[in-house]
Amino acid sequence: MRASTDLSTMEREAYRAYWSDGIVDLYVGISMLFIGAMWTWVNDLAGIAGVLPAVFVAPVLTAHKRFVEARLGHVEWRPARRAWERRNVWLALGAGVGLLLLGIAGYVVAADGGGLGVAPGILAWLLALIAIGLAILLDARRMLLYAAVLAVSGVAVVLLEAKPGWPMLAGGAVATAVGVVMLRRFVTRYPVVQER
Repeated sequence: MRASTDLSTMEREAYRAYWSDGIVDLYVGISMLFIGAMWTWVNDLAGIAGVLPAVFVAPVLTAHKRFVEARLGHVEWRPARRAWERRNVWLALGAGVGLLLLGIAGYVVAADGGGLGVAPGILAWLLALIAIGLAILLDARRMLLYAAVLAVSGVAVVLLEAKPGWPMLAGGAVATAVGVVMLRRFVTRYPVVQER
């Protein structure tokens, strides 16, 4: 039983190291900066701002895998970990798409109705929920920081009656900065493995 516990702990640590390179954080941060900038300064193209980041999901994940495996080697996760990851990916994708659609609908209804006054904060709060989901999926507590920044800045844009892109700019700046620090630490801690 003790060996099983030790292996589970080792696998969890390896899984956390696998996602600690900062590439996903950089992708999320730069994507939020791009979308936030579009929503803040280029209103005519705000509706398609999420298309470009969405196109880059697969290439970023492929680059992440190659980058990490060059330093940590190839890891074959246990079947239980793969099943857990697969289930959580589908749950996160479903929840993310559902929340995004709900957010867009809520924004349109609130903005058209001239009512609630919370429309500018809706997307930020939904992105905060997605960040919480990513924290669970990737076992990455730093995503909770991004969620907090998004949630608080969502409240700020509502109170200040500002444009809805500002929370994404704030969250994107934090995620990008954290991603740069993580990438630097990862490269220092895990140099490229040389084939012998």
